[in-house]
Amino acid sequence: MKKLLFALPLLLLFACNQEPTVKIKGSIKKGEGITLYLDKLHTARVETIDSVKLDKNGEFSFKTKSSQPEFYLLRLSNGKLLTLLTSPDEEVEVNSISTHMNQAYIVSGSTGSAFVKDLNDKLKETKDSLAVIRKELQEKKADPNYSSISQNLLAKYIEVIQDQREFSANFIMKNATSLSSYLALYQKIDDNTYTLNENDDIKYAKVVASSMRALYPEHEYTKAVLANLETMQKSLDNLKIKNLIKEKGANYPNLSLKNTTGKEINLNSLHGKLIVLSFWASQDVNSRKQNITLKKIHAKYKNNGLEIYQVSVDQDAKLWKEAIEKDGLNWINVCDTENGSALAVRNFNVQQIPANYIISKQGDIVGKNLYGLALEEKVAQYIK
Repeated sequence: MKKLLFALPLLLLFACNQEPTVKIKGSIKKGEGITLYLDKLHTARVETIDSVKLDKNGEFSFKTKSSQPEFYLLRLSNGKLLTLLTSPDEEVEVNSISTHMNQAYIVSGSTGSAFVKDLNDKLKETKDSLAVIRKELQEKKADPNYSSISQNLLAKYIEVIQDQREFSANFIMKNATSLSSYLALYQKIDDNTYTLNENDDIKYAKVVASSMRALYPEHEYTKAVLANLETMQKSLDNLKIKNLIKEKGANYPNLSLKNTTGKEINLNSLHGKLIVLSFWASQDVNSRKQNITLKKIHAKYKNNGLEIYQVSVDQDAKLWKEAIEKDGLNWINVCDTENGSALAVRNFNVQQIPANYIISKQGDIVGKNLYGLALEEKVAQYIK
């Protein structure tokens, strides 16, 4: 008995000295001769932890100390990679193929890594769907029914983006205690478009920050999201104060897009004027007809405080500029040709082309999707 009692403290001491680890193993098919790296993802850098040259079976095994959830990359020397989110003492198994590393992999033994896969799979589905729609818009430009076709495709485009936003928001609310929510918060549809809107969706940043602060107060990702939240909140507060002082932007989001010469023009810079915010496409027949009405209104009221801020959803800069010149449009014309002005379309919930908003001199939206005589009458009503 004395020997047993003597040994027990030693066992406890030994157990306390064991640092938590994460084991990651699996196989990468068609990976013979390729080097596989295990990288730890920090907020501002990537740290290579280990590496192995894959044999003909593509099998690998890594082990690293880890006392809290961490993001890791499995990265091949051919540039292919996938992201994992591990917790202490997890034994993660990953099976993939070297040519499609992040598209055809199976992960088990790690709830966080499964969440990451769900997020990335959904984002890929969204990007692929948007690419198909953009391609179809390009291919259908010569179609005599392009007007109705483009409206339907644009509505579908917005629907896909909105579906992604709802997925990201719901994911965060369901999995707020997982570090994967950090990833959901900062995913991007393209270089300029987050899945969540910075101002409108700040509540989700607060949820993630609150959860991470409670669970992992010293984690570098917690400090990063708290700092970002503070910046977002200050920006939002400053915007609110600015709007109250200048009485502008009361019920519409700002836009900042480039004109034909590359100069960026803010919609809010037109505060104090009556604004016709017009969305159009150079190859859309109804948009070109609408330009006739806009020219008439602009000529009549431009000296009385009327401004037209026209946003094109074109992705062909040449066609956009040619249409402006041919129609003689001498007001503000802007476009993000890389993305078809997708963010502007999304922020104003545009579901058809052409579309328009009438914004009063006080910054209130006083009309929407008015055409022909109805548009003329609404402008005349508020130009006084």
